[in-house]
Amino acid sequence: MSPALACIRARFAAPGLAALLCAAGPVAPRAADALVSEGWQVQLTPYFWALAMEGNTRVRGIKGEPDVSFEDIWDNLDYAVMLEGEVRKGRFGMFANVIYADLGDTQNVDGFDVKGEATVSWAGFGGFYRLGPWTVLPEAGTLAPKVVVDPYAGVRYTYADVTLDVRNGGPQGSDDQDWVDPIVGVRTIWQIGSKWSVTALGDIGGFGVGSDFTWQAAGMIGYSFDLFGDDNARLLAGYRALYQDYSSGSGDNEFEWDMTLHGPVLGLAIAF
Repeated sequence: MSPALACIRARFAAPGLAALLCAAGPVAPRAADALVSEGWQVQLTPYFWALAMEGNTRVRGIKGEPDVSFEDIWDNLDYAVMLEGEVRKGRFGMFANVIYADLGDTQNVDGFDVKGEATVSWAGFGGFYRLGPWTVLPEAGTLAPKVVVDPYAGVRYTYADVTLDVRNGGPQGSDDQDWVDPIVGVRTIWQIGSKWSVTALGDIGGFGVGSDFTWQAAGMIGYSFDLFGDDNARLLAGYRALYQDYSSGSGDNEFEWDMTLHGPVLGLAIAF
């Protein structure tokens, strides 16, 4: 799972950066120095993730194929509680995050209406090492953005409680599983002017230890403002996606969670 700067998994081409640079002022020393400050840096980020989901799940011999589009998000996402935190001193840092979501959907599978309900929790923990900062597009002069790169490694714990119910008198299956995935990834943070930032990250994991395979991608644009201090808060908006392919057991005891969860995120990062 993922570090505390809420993230938007994306690729940023030079034209996009140029557009942001045109709107940004000179890089403030305070903003640039914060990327590599030798003092303690603590940040908490509560945020909301509007989820769409696609994939397959199987419980007690019953198969479900949830496919919740953006049009259906508000009917199927009952609630989600999300919080990320980060502590850094110098170039070394640690991150932790937790997400709780309650999901539901009804789909037609092999001619039968199957109602699926899932309560899923994720918790991630790990460490990173900061590289940089480097100046990008130095020809832009005082408008040139600074970028740091944070390779990271950690673990992501997942707990999934899934119920599949074949409607109109059909069978019902319910099971819960938990597993831990090792993950490795990279995060980049671009400081553009004194107010704007862009964060992009991605990681992979599982490797058969927990999931057969899992990946995560995220990206986010941030705008800094004063909240109980100078530029100590950032409004974050972007996109996040998480894929997991996990299975255990066989026959009537088979559990499968082959799912992609994705959607827009909105958060507030507060530095202390």
